[in-house]
Amino acid sequence: MVFSRRMMRTFRRAAVFLSFVALIGMLLCPMVSAAESTEMTPADYSASQEAVRALLESALAAERSDPNGLEQTLNRWQRLQATVNDELEAYRIQNIAHSNLLLVLQARIEDLQNALNSNRLAIKNLSERMVEFEKIGAIASERTTQLADRISIAEKQLSELLQKAPASADKAMLTEKLDSLLDLLRGKEKQGEAFVKTHTLLFDRIKSRMADLTEIRKQLEERLQTQFKSDLYERTLQPFARLRIQHLRTELAVLGDQSGHLLKADFWQRQWSNLRRSGGGTQSAFLVLLLSAILFRRKVRRYLESVELKLEGPAWRTRRLALRLLRRSFVLVCAAILFGLYDLLKLPHVNFSLGRFLNQAVFTLLFVRWGIDFCQDRIGDFDSQVSVYIRGRMLLFFQFLRGLVLFLLVLVGLFGRSSDLTWAVRLVLEIALLIWVISFWHRLQTVMAQAARKGEPPPATSRLAPIRGWTYFVAGGALLLELTGYDALAVHFLVGWAKTAMLAMWAHIGWLSIAEWSTIQKTGNGTEPSPAGSWVSAPIGWFMVQMTRLAWLLALLAGGILVWSNTDFMSTAAKLVFNLSFSVGSLVISVKGVLLALIIFCLTRASVRIGKKVLNEKVLDARNFEHGLKESIVTITSYIIWGVGVLLALGVLGVNATSMAVVFGALSIGIGFGLQNIFNNFISGLILLFERPIQVGDYVEINGIWAEVRKINVRSTIVQTFDNATVIIPNSDFISQQVTNWSFKDPRMRRHVDVGVAYGSDIQLVRSTLMDIAANIPQILKYPRPDVLFMDHGDSALIFRLRFWVHVDNYFTSSTDVRFELDSRFRELGIEIAFPQRDIHIRTVHNDLSSSLSQAGKEKEQETDRQP
Repeated sequence: MVFSRRMMRTFRRAAVFLSFVALIGMLLCPMVSAAESTEMTPADYSASQEAVRALLESALAAERSDPNGLEQTLNRWQRLQATVNDELEAYRIQNIAHSNLLLVLQARIEDLQNALNSNRLAIKNLSERMVEFEKIGAIASERTTQLADRISIAEKQLSELLQKAPASADKAMLTEKLDSLLDLLRGKEKQGEAFVKTHTLLFDRIKSRMADLTEIRKQLEERLQTQFKSDLYERTLQPFARLRIQHLRTELAVLGDQSGHLLKADFWQRQWSNLRRSGGGTQSAFLVLLLSAILFRRKVRRYLESVELKLEGPAWRTRRLALRLLRRSFVLVCAAILFGLYDLLKLPHVNFSLGRFLNQAVFTLLFVRWGIDFCQDRIGDFDSQVSVYIRGRMLLFFQFLRGLVLFLLVLVGLFGRSSDLTWAVRLVLEIALLIWVISFWHRLQTVMAQAARKGEPPPATSRLAPIRGWTYFVAGGALLLELTGYDALAVHFLVGWAKTAMLAMWAHIGWLSIAEWSTIQKTGNGTEPSPAGSWVSAPIGWFMVQMTRLAWLLALLAGGILVWSNTDFMSTAAKLVFNLSFSVGSLVISVKGVLLALIIFCLTRASVRIGKKVLNEKVLDARNFEHGLKESIVTITSYIIWGVGVLLALGVLGVNATSMAVVFGALSIGIGFGLQNIFNNFISGLILLFERPIQVGDYVEINGIWAEVRKINVRSTIVQTFDNATVIIPNSDFISQQVTNWSFKDPRMRRHVDVGVAYGSDIQLVRSTLMDIAANIPQILKYPRPDVLFMDHGDSALIFRLRFWVHVDNYFTSSTDVRFELDSRFRELGIEIAFPQRDIHIRTVHNDLSSSLSQAGKEKEQETDRQP
């Protein structure tokens, strides 16, 4: 800045001046009371006078010896003033030229675009000048205020010196030097006032020129849109009259002149001037972003390739295709986004023709790259003769199309769209396109016939017929428009259908991706159908799929309108749609508010999922927390995020504090009547999360049900029994009823197995065997130690009990393993496992029964004698 390098020197001079003023005040006090006071000696008084004289001379010397101060500042200001005056004059002439261009009835689109770009450069430069002048004005005002304060202080001290100090040679000397100092300060004050006046006048001229440039810019933008629509439907009556040798020679001569300008210094000085006028910072920022994309392309491609490899299976085919398209065209996608954003922000170009060529060339290369990759993926999986023919011809078509379109863009950049040479090349391109379409379909019929003779199934006619009709319509329609004289309409027709094809390709990919996502939501893994009702059990997933389909439809509609219209129309239409609103009582609901609320809802859901993952894998995983405590922290955090998201969504919808109070009042009434149970379960769920009597992973027993706690929700708790049955229990049951938590604070449980051995068995061997069994089963814990209890002398057996501790996960399997091992070991050792038995003693027998028994005994003896 003009004055920024003078600030420190100014502060130093001000400090010297203020020190001088302070010593003057110290000197006046003893001079006034010299007759009454005897505290100051003559030596002290003489020293004070010398100090005042030295500071005063120092201040005068600082003000007088200022060769590099104010004079240099004024010189720099005069040079800046001359530069700004030259710029303002140049912009005035530019405005006159642009005004004359607006008066031309049939101005060229290229001339209007170049004029608008020059106008934007001028506006950007003047905007920076205005910021610079505002800072200069602020510094000048501050300097002027400081100078006025210094003059006021000096005048006050001079007045006090003349009134109170006794006459002496020192007084005369101080008065003379103060007068000199005031003269210098007043002179600088006049120069500062003149500077401020000049600055104000020049600043007003800059503002006036800025207003003129802004007005011209609006007129140029309106005229450009009008001229584009006018040229679009303008017809050339004799289009072939352009093909004259004289016209072509003239344009070739112009090409030679323009090529010669590239080698001249004036051309590059003009480009450098445009770069300085545009500031250069915006272009540099976009260039840095593009270079960053080029430098990091390998890493991004490797990352996308790794993600692509993870998406295996037919359920991810379309999304793999989308990733493949983005991976192979990453640099072109970044360049297209940057160029599109640059044009959307209406930033000025250093060279408009070059900027337009680069923008169109990038989009052409991106279109060809996507077309090649799409054909290779969609047709490359089939090895039939028809597929091989279509794939080969399409790849060859895209390669030739890329070269011809880039050559045409070069001609448009050099000569403009309406030049004769550009028209001739475009006509040849359209004729070649129609010939290729006819040849392609004619040859395809022959290939299909040959494939049919070989037994290959032919492609579906219902799919080929619309594509064939569309290609004939596009190629023939463009050539017909060109031959009838509608040049601009033919170009718009071809470019519009090319953009439509790209939009249709991505719409196809997007719709199939949504269908794959929907399938995964229904089946769980995309390969096997899930049980009936699982789709209904995932309402959030279903809702997200439906919202994505709606977003796809809106994006397709907006893209179609944007392809066949301009950006300004789309932005105006979007504003009208977003500002639509309707009132429900005192609540005003707008489309913009609803969309923002949906966006906040989606962001909240994504934040909850990401937050859960981060807490589980990054934050809580490194801490020695219990599993249930981790689940409680994650659940409570999710509730907080959802609460904040709901409040924000209600805020953007227009729900104020009064409406919220009404809603909560109605909610309290509902809780008192119909929602009491729901609210009770909700509060119980919060109690379970904070008090944690049960946690996720605990084994509980409630209402005679043994189960594992799987999830604690807002209203209910989900448990899973050991029969794999999922039971949903209201949270209030865990608070109001008795619950047995078998793994609360300690997952160990004590089990016991009772066994009875026959009387007469070796009880020490039984005890040692039972202890050995407990020691050899890995599921039984070593501590607390197992033990054996001799429980009782039973009716038929000696009862022993083996007690041992196991983890809660092995509650049922451990006792089974013990019994298997016990039976095996007892058989090996000959220990008899007793079973109930009864001895019967008969004292009296009936006569008939006695004779029967005797007869049976005799018969048995006879049978025994007959045996050899």
